[in-house]
Amino acid sequence: MKKKIEKSKRLFIKTLMGLGILSIFPFKLKAFEITKDCVTSSDLLGPFYIEDSPNVSILTPPEITSDFLLITGTVYANDCITPIPNAVVDIWHANKGTYDQNTNSYLDANYDDNYATPPYYRAKIYTDSNGNYAYQTIMPGKYENGSYYRPSHIHYKSSFLEENELTTQLYFEGDSSLEIDPWSSNPSAQNRIISLTTDENNNLNGVFDIVLNTNPSNVPTINIRENILIRSIHPNPINNNSTIYFHTNNRKLNIEICNINGQIISKKINFQKSTIKLSTILPKNINSGIYILRIKSSDGYSDAKRFII
Repeated sequence: MKKKIEKSKRLFIKTLMGLGILSIFPFKLKAFEITKDCVTSSDLLGPFYIEDSPNVSILTPPEITSDFLLITGTVYANDCITPIPNAVVDIWHANKGTYDQNTNSYLDANYDDNYATPPYYRAKIYTDSNGNYAYQTIMPGKYENGSYYRPSHIHYKSSFLEENELTTQLYFEGDSSLEIDPWSSNPSAQNRIISLTTDENNNLNGVFDIVLNTNPSNVPTINIRENILIRSIHPNPINNNSTIYFHTNNRKLNIEICNINGQIISKKINFQKSTIKLSTILPKNINSGIYILRIKSSDGYSDAKRFII
């Protein structure tokens, strides 16, 4: 049992190192309006929230060894570009349920595994010094809500210093229940419905950034280490003005754009400015999916964030 758990942990860490961590902006070419529009919208709390979830990044039981769902993201202040270190990201969701041939989906899911010992499919995660978080789980199944099945979703509660707590839910593109569910079909949920990309290990990958209604002046900067090179990628959703913000400290940077499996598809060397338009380094006619922004500095540091086109 212990060997299986350690193998799963190694796979998770190896996968994230290969993919790069983090940052999301779905590819929808529309104008980004005013700053307040980037604050993540709320959703209902839903069932079975449990306080004091374990501080883990692997939410799955040890017997599950493949077909994972890997979610990464960054928590930002309400200027949409200041990452928040040590923010709380509390997550929980239903189990997989049972496969239904008629609908080609997993139905009759429940939250029983949230109460197991140890509990599964829930965690309380703290962001790192650049606001990043990541976890490994499975795609939740659907459960009945009256006359229909709710779409697959993951519950979130996020906050910083126990203030401006956000309660919301994450949904997934292509789910047949999205349009009939009153919460996922609400226009405010649009930027919480994310696309997923399958990697070479058959794992689903998604990216979900959270913007709290926290003033950036209340976010400490003392924890920002010199080896953190990427401040943020903004705006979200992506448009032609999407910009990468760097912590350069007068260093030269090599910029690489990679696919989901870490293969380089574009690069720029000896860059020394604090910002750059993403469109200037993306290949033309790039396909939709998850990509990795990977940065290496002249003094030997490296950093990465993921984004969605």
